Amino acid sequence: MTAVLLLLSASAAAPPAPVTDLKLPPGFTAKLYADNPVAPDTYTMTIDDAGRVLIAGRGYVRVLVDDDNDGCADRAVDLIDGLKDGPMGLLAEGDSLFVVGDGGLKRYRGYNGRDKLKGLPETILALKTAGEHDAHAVRRGPDGWLYLLCGNMAGVRKTTITDARSPVRDPIAGVLVRISPDFKSVEVVADGFRNPYSFDFNRDGEPFTYDSDNERCVGLPWYEPCQFYHIVPGGNYGWRAPQRAQTWRKPPYFPDVVPPVCTLGRGSPTGVACYLHSQFPKKYQGGFFLADWTFGRIHHVPLAANNSTYTGAPEVFAEAVGTSGFAPTALAVHPKTGELFVSIGGRGTRGGVYRITFDKGEAHPKPLPVAKRSLDYAKASAEQWLTAAEPNPRKPANTAEDLRKRRHALEMMARYREKMSWSDALIDAVKSNLASADPLMRAAAARAAVALAIPVGDVPNNAPPTAAQIAVALVTAPDEPVWAIKVALGVFDNTKATENELIAAMRIVHLAHGDLTAKDSVGTVWEGYTLRDEIPKELARQLRAGLTERVRKSTQQHVELETGRLFAILGGEFDPPARWATLDRIRKDSDPVDDFHYLIAAARTSSKFVSPRTDELATALLGLQQKVKSRGVPLDRHWPLRFDEILTRFGNNWHKLNEAVVDHGEFGRPEHAALVRPLKLDADDATRRFVLSAAKDRRYDWTPGVVEFLARVPRANVDRLLLDLWERPGLEDAVLRVLAHDPRDTDRPKFVVGLKALDPGLVRISADALAKLPTTDTKDVCVAAIRALRRFPDAKADAGTRAALFTFLQKHTRDKVESTEKAWAAWLVKQHPDAAKALDANDGFDATAWQKRAAGIVWTAGDAERGRAAFAKATCAACHDGGRAIGPSLLGITKRFSRDDLLTAILQPNKDVPPRYRPVRVTTTNDTSYTGIIVYEATDGVILQTGADTTVRIAGTDIASKKLVDVSLMPAGLLDKLTDAEIADLLAYLGTLAEPKPK
Repeated sequence: MTAVLLLLSASAAAPPAPVTDLKLPPGFTAKLYADNPVAPDTYTMTIDDAGRVLIAGRGYVRVLVDDDNDGCADRAVDLIDGLKDGPMGLLAEGDSLFVVGDGGLKRYRGYNGRDKLKGLPETILALKTAGEHDAHAVRRGPDGWLYLLCGNMAGVRKTTITDARSPVRDPIAGVLVRISPDFKSVEVVADGFRNPYSFDFNRDGEPFTYDSDNERCVGLPWYEPCQFYHIVPGGNYGWRAPQRAQTWRKPPYFPDVVPPVCTLGRGSPTGVACYLHSQFPKKYQGGFFLADWTFGRIHHVPLAANNSTYTGAPEVFAEAVGTSGFAPTALAVHPKTGELFVSIGGRGTRGGVYRITFDKGEAHPKPLPVAKRSLDYAKASAEQWLTAAEPNPRKPANTAEDLRKRRHALEMMARYREKMSWSDALIDAVKSNLASADPLMRAAAARAAVALAIPVGDVPNNAPPTAAQIAVALVTAPDEPVWAIKVALGVFDNTKATENELIAAMRIVHLAHGDLTAKDSVGTVWEGYTLRDEIPKELARQLRAGLTERVRKSTQQHVELETGRLFAILGGEFDPPARWATLDRIRKDSDPVDDFHYLIAAARTSSKFVSPRTDELATALLGLQQKVKSRGVPLDRHWPLRFDEILTRFGNNWHKLNEAVVDHGEFGRPEHAALVRPLKLDADDATRRFVLSAAKDRRYDWTPGVVEFLARVPRANVDRLLLDLWERPGLEDAVLRVLAHDPRDTDRPKFVVGLKALDPGLVRISADALAKLPTTDTKDVCVAAIRALRRFPDAKADAGTRAALFTFLQKHTRDKVESTEKAWAAWLVKQHPDAAKALDANDGFDATAWQKRAAGIVWTAGDAERGRAAFAKATCAACHDGGRAIGPSLLGITKRFSRDDLLTAILQPNKDVPPRYRPVRVTTTNDTSYTGIIVYEATDGVILQTGADTTVRIAGTDIASKKLVDVSLMPAGLLDKLTDAEIADLLAYLGTLAEPKPK
């Protein structure tokens, strides 16, 4: 059967010129292999063994075809019909195409790179696939197993696992899954990831991934930047959501967490590729390329051996220049040419594929060899593993390869535990590695000890890392917690204990009591400061006593932080040990992120008496936000939420703290408004201090939070001030809320402005305030109210706002009209014919001419199939495609809109812009302005979708202002290019766009 082709403009033009929107190292060139619409909004990419490039996005998987061999795709072959998701993982292998989408890992048969796939797919593993944190990349491992990388919301649980040999039995958060070649066995290799999107194997056959940061927690003590990880069997990487927490993660210095190979700062990790080819220079061979979607970068990390793992220092290899829409989603090394292919897209941004070449590469480059692995068992395997696992006393400086083989042998001994014969040699091999200086070796030995039931109570205490770190790995094993707690108490009594030993001892306490995060603390600031099981009172007493001297003398940062955490867990009265472990750590020169940690710990205690420490606490709380600002610490949405929880706890547990704060000499700065409610400050006293502080400082930086306190002051005393504040950008909403408490006739124009707000609460209070004022200027105020009704059309979700608007209209006009927007619009036009233009906000649109033209259109002659072409001609699909967020979905549009209303919405896109699709105008520090829909926003900057295929990235440091605008991104006059017949066809086609049926 002839393949169904997506034919696109092909040309016999010269090979594509190098692109200029990427900065590369000298000697490298990037060219565009495919652009929109050949590769729209590309989610992922792979290259098959024949060198064919496959891409996927919302609703499609296709092969890119370069007909004239000019290095640029001319067309694409769509491979699969009926896809609902945008696949996030692809693997083409022989006649099989593996696709991660539509509810799992699917296998399609009959792949040849040319023809559409005919049969239904086989589901290899059912998982969540539609979300950004669901199942992602799939690759074949060097051991022959299929590997699938999953984000923390993919739904991998212990019930997913079908093989008792799985290195992880009860997975938490994101995982790396492996599936046997016959698809019968499913295992979890490692867990504790947040949302790694891709992974790859290095030359030694070891897997690596690039995991995301928790960007909304930046500035908080548990924030960790993006990390590049070596994935080891049984390893945990710290992330705990959704099973154990929401945002808190275990720090990388915990002994039961695999530390990163390197840290890469803020970003959104996507593509990962190990460069296993000879086309690029040697410095890149064997290293990893890592794509960052947020900042439009590709990092390179060369690997160096470090015991049985690796280390590496990242460097930027490729970076978007200026405000380019380069948002990389996947990386792949071409097996024949060695070029690095990069796909771009995601969240409706511009799609495409780049290829990067080293200009002076070898004439005949070849792939590099990769070490083979095996998970199989043979008769000789047990003896070989035992030999490999024993350290060689005659070869103390083992090579990295020897150490990797030793770790692998321990992993395989634990895997095939029932086949290992009990012997002194086996016990010695495992116990000798428990004392290894390599943390990954220790962890592998500990897992082997548990699996093989080897007693470890007599592990030598004089070899690194001592019994404490061994106990961490064994504390959750049967009958081990009592022994482990004894080990921990022994460490606390040892004045010569090292930093690692002390942290391990405190970690033993956590693990012996169910680990961190009490069930009722999930989703709060206390996630990392409570235990699932309560510590017995006697043990709590011993811990306090044992830590007293240690707390006072420690100067090691991690020990100080973890001691503060342990005192948070212990709670109770704010006694001297708790003080030394918490508030005494907060100094003028201390890190404000660490200060936040110690404030959390102090808040877990309580103080029944007023003391000098109360004043010190007040000073710390009042100065924290200013300290954060002065140090340039970036914050995101979770910081104020967590700070409020700390303040609320202090407000409930610390005697007279509220008085100490409001009477403090520093109180009165704008940021202190956040302290009033949670600390239970006297609101009138706080208002007085804010007003006095503002009076003393002509440059007082009024904020909306402080402005709203002026509602507690008689209007006569602040009228002049409110007039001034109304003129300051960003304070208008807060001023309206103050005026609404005692509305005056002079406030009417301001409340009319309030009716134009996107905040339904502000519209509601403005309508309520106007209803209290005398009736004047009916036309203008009614126009604003009716247009507000159009912005909030949902009778259920917007019920309160709509009720307030209808009540106002009835009181204002003293007329009874049906409570619908159409009825009130008709009433107003009847009373004031010239209001029609204001209601329409026509922007130069000639309504009379269009009404006359519409009356002459033969609507019944509209043809849906012809309308499909008109839809494309009017460029509607470009912005209302399901994968883009620039415009609302058109599915079921003719059920929601009458023909006249639909025409009005098309002809006058600026008439009433829905809040969700209202654009933002960003002005940069060099006075350049961009208008678009925000695709991504954080403290680092924004990514704007400025058109169907155009994206702009603006760094936070370059932003001078951001402001919502009333102008739609949908251009006016879209129907001007269509004939009357085409308009009828278009409406007929829109009528075929049915809403999806609920499942």
